[in-house]
Amino acid sequence: MQRQPDVYIELALQALRRLPRFLQGYDLQTYLDDELRQSAVERKLEIAGDALGQLRKHAPELFSQIPDGDLIVAFRNVLAHGYAALDHRRVYEAATTKAPELMTVLEQLLRDLPEG
Repeated sequence: MQRQPDVYIELALQALRRLPRFLQGYDLQTYLDDELRQSAVERKLEIAGDALGQLRKHAPELFSQIPDGDLIVAFRNVLAHGYAALDHRRVYEAATTKAPELMTVLEQLLRDLPEG
């Protein structure tokens, strides 16, 4: 069963909205010293990237409105499969800098979707 595009956007937003709470009070070094926190952040970014990958497949016209959408999905693939290549500094940057920007875009996309 194919889901509506808003479901994929909501899934991504739910995951991204958890990041500030996970990172509250954590600077880069504290984050790098906390393996458990790293795993939690990586998982939320992975979920968001997977949801956007599904959006790309099922609603490419919407996905095309996400700046760097292909890079986001590719980053998800690195998180899911590229453990040897994973740079925890980039993950922290994505979670603290890129995720808020992405949330703004996704929230706007959601508002612009027609009802029903």
